[in-house]
Formats: sequence, structure tokens, C-alpha cells
Amino acid sequence: MTPDRFNECLEHIHWSTETLAEILGCDESLAEAYSLGLTEVPMKLGVWLEVLAQTHEAAESGRPTGLKGKRYSVGN
Repeated sequence: MTPDRFNECLEHIHWSTETLAEILGCDESLAEAYSLGLTEVPMKLGVWLEVLAQTHEAAESGRPTGLKGKRYSVGN
């Protein structure tokens, strides 16, 4: 997985490298190294991110749009 695709996948799933590090239980410096291309993304991680990104991309078309700008107010 290239650093560009790694970053694209994180964008699709709305995660930062900090969030990814928390989920993986690793230091953020490792996630940053993947992001910058300083070290190779392990195959298992790359495949997992691809599946998550593709799932999020596919689900995006079904995202509810009628809630944009709405708020909760007592009495409604």
C-alpha cells in the first residue's frame, strides 16, 4: 500500500493517524511513519484499511441527508 492510498483510506473512514494508533494499540509515531512512507504498511493492515475504506465509500451514497442543520430542542 502506498502512503497516498494509506492516507486516502484514512480519509474515507474519517480517521486520523492518532485514531488509527488508538485502535491498533500502537504509538502514533508508527501510524505517522506509514502515512509519510517512512516504513511499509504491513499487508494485513493494508487489506483491512482497504476493506474499511471501500465499505465507507459504498455506504456514503445511502447517508441520510435530511438531518443536515437540524437540532434537538425540548418540546419538539
